[in-house]
Amino acid sequence: MKKFYTVDRLGTLSSGTVIDITKYDDVSPEVLQSHVDELFPNGVSAHGENYLLKNGSHGQISSSAIELLFEYVRRAHFPEIKSRFECSFACESIDEAMAFRDRFGQPSDRIFEVLSEKPYFKGNMVLLDNNQTSLVCSYFADEYWNGNQGPIPESFWEILLELPVIIGDQVG
Repeated sequence: MKKFYTVDRLGTLSSGTVIDITKYDDVSPEVLQSHVDELFPNGVSAHGENYLLKNGSHGQISSSAIELLFEYVRRAHFPEIKSRFECSFACESIDEAMAFRDRFGQPSDRIFEVLSEKPYFKGNMVLLDNNQTSLVCSYFADEYWNGNQGPIPESFWEILLELPVIIGDQVG
C-alpha cells in the first residue's frame, strides 16, 4: 500500500476510517438529481459534495466555478483521470502536509497517513486560479491535467487519490 498524508481541516478523521464516495439521492429539484446521476453515477467524494452539491458552498482554496471548468476540461481531454469530485486529496510527504496546513489550515489541524492501493494523480493546485482570463484559466486546466507545473513559478503539488482510501495513523 502506498502512503500519503492529509490535513484534517474538518476534524472528522480517525485512524482506520475508510473514505469512499457517496451516492446522494436527495438533490432537488429532480432535474438536478438526474444531472448529478448522469455526471457521477457512482457518487461523489466529500470534495464533490462541497464544491458541486452544497448550496452556496464556496471553498477555502478554490472556487466552485474553477472546479467546474477543470472538471469539463478533464472530461473533454483527460477522461482516463478520475474527477476531483470523486477523489480524496493528500500530499506526498509529511513536510508538504505541514506546509499545506500552514497555508490553508489551522495549527491545530491534525495530519494523518492515508493508505491507498488505487491509482493516483499529481497536479499543481496553484493552477486552480480563476483570477485570470477565461483563456488563461482554460490553459491552466490543461496544464494541471497534463501534470505540468504550468507557466507560473509557484507550485503546490496535490495528490488526487481514487477512492476508497484508509486513514492511517495520526502523524502530526
